[in-house]
Amino acid sequence: MHLVKTILTAGLLLSAAAQAHNVLEFPQPENNPEEFYAVTEIPTGGIIKYETDAKTGFIVADRFQSMPVAYPANYGSLTQSLAGDGDPLDVVFYTRAPMAPGTLIKLRAIGVLKMIDGGEKDDKIIAVPASKIDPTYDDIKTISDLPKIEQQRLEAFFRVYKELPEGRKKVELAGFNDAAAAKQEIKSAWEAWKAKNPQ
Repeated sequence: MHLVKTILTAGLLLSAAAQAHNVLEFPQPENNPEEFYAVTEIPTGGIIKYETDAKTGFIVADRFQSMPVAYPANYGSLTQSLAGDGDPLDVVFYTRAPMAPGTLIKLRAIGVLKMIDGGEKDDKIIAVPASKIDPTYDDIKTISDLPKIEQQRLEAFFRVYKELPEGRKKVELAGFNDAAAAKQEIKSAWEAWKAKNPQ
């Protein structure tokens, strides 16, 4: 019986992977926005800005950080999402070890960093792994549960990370919103993606 379940599970995963033309089309779980999938683009401590190419799903090196600052947590994009700036919704997420670029992970939102980049809304969902992936973060339910120093590091990083070279878009921060607000943004981004990509 265990072998049958294993084979069925493997078949479902292969089927889902085969249906996804690229990693950004990987299906969201049925309990989205409570949990959601994201593709890792930049690991914690990284100084290279990787992006997932929307057409192919390949991870592309976009640029090296000009400012002498490293990403304070992993950074990536939600699959099957379309944010206000026309790109997949961004996510910053904590793990006990840096994640490899291109890795899919199931996450749970704890908040959202409100951000304007060059006059456009560019909010960042703040998240932790789903309990099944790593229960370490189970007590962090919303952004106020995240240590204050981590909140400050996030704000400090995004405040300065585009200051060099000169002439880059101006970044403005407007603080954090809670997990409920983050889930609403995730739901809206998923609905926008589905409207643009009817099945």
